[in-house]
Amino acid sequence: MLPKSIVSRSLVMFGTLIGLGFATISASAKEYTVKSGDSLWSIAKNNNTTTKAIVDANSLSSAKAVILPNQKLTLPSAVKADKSSRIKPLTENTSNTNSKPKQTATKTATSGWTTMVATAYDPQVAAGGQGTSIPTGTGVAAALDRYPKGTQLEIKFQDGHTENRVVNDTGTFTYSNPNQLDISMTNSEAMQFGRQSVQVRVIG
Repeated sequence: MLPKSIVSRSLVMFGTLIGLGFATISASAKEYTVKSGDSLWSIAKNNNTTTKAIVDANSLSSAKAVILPNQKLTLPSAVKADKSSRIKPLTENTSNTNSKPKQTATKTATSGWTTMVATAYDPQVAAGGQGTSIPTGTGVAAALDRYPKGTQLEIKFQDGHTENRVVNDTGTFTYSNPNQLDISMTNSEAMQFGRQSVQVRVIG
């Protein structure tokens, strides 16, 4: 049998621990009397806590549990609002993010392929023997209001091969036909080329 002094000391320590426990509970919670028109959500909001904390503290069935006027509820200590659950206002970063697709779409539209009709010509023959500074087989004639001189084009032909050409001329036909290209070739090549549908895009 344990000495009375040990038993007494143990009881004192046990009582102290229980007292501390009650002190902790009372310090971290308060009692609330339900008023007419109250809901768990409004009570939680007005007392800086959450409906879940009230449900747990009072052993309620759920956040939709019925509460009655004059009912006593234990309210847990104040809970810091979770910033992540709040709706974030639009910021400069989000507006920049929203504008990126527009920039990408513009770039794609500018550098995308366009279907055009192409014919071929020899600048020397086109000059009618009067002489020309435009070399044969290097450039392309186009409507200058669409492709100004110096515009670099990538042309994809029907057989799949591509060529890079620089707009260096405009002919009477392409001048009035913005969807027409005259590709510079030798006269014999031009005769064989005829009229074709090609893909064109600006590369510089």
